[in-house]
Amino acid sequence: MRIDNNRAKLDAMATLQVQAAETEATSADRSKPSGTADQVSLSTGVRLASSAAAAAGEAPDVRPDAVERAKALLASGELGNDPYRLADALIDRALAKDE
Repeated sequence: MRIDNNRAKLDAMATLQVQAAETEATSADRSKPSGTADQVSLSTGVRLASSAAAAAGEAPDVRPDAVERAKALLASGELGNDPYRLADALIDRALAKDE
């Protein structure tokens, strides 16, 4: 009577079958939608910032009323006729920002 050592092959085949079954079960679990949905809640500050950004996006880039007023002041000579006064105002504003 001859006895072959086939036990090692049987153990390897059984292990492969178990691994295949586990892989199928795992992939089936992944494909099922979960019962809970993700939720996000935003703080009041974030909502305020979001609405401010939306309002700023809707505002025009150029204010036509300010442009017309500046043109009128320039044409009348009330604006841009004293460079020293302009320089003083710019320096005062720069110093006020530092304080």
